Amino acid sequence: MNLLVLQVFCACEDDWKQTPQGKYKSIDKLALGVVMEMMGVTDRKEMLTDIITMQNAALEVLNHG
Repeated sequence: MNLLVLQVFCACEDDWKQTPQGKYKSIDKLALGVVMEMMGVTDRKEMLTDIITMQNAALEVLNHG
């Protein structure tokens, strides 16, 4: 993981979608796209893959912790 991936992920901390039951579901992809644009991400496909990996790891903690 590189620093830019972590910065983008952290910048989306307020952009999580939740289920009606209050469980976390995913990071809002529209918000993620805006953040990537604002932060000058050039390889969005690779960034999306890295963010999804981090998101999935975080979901396990957020929904079971």
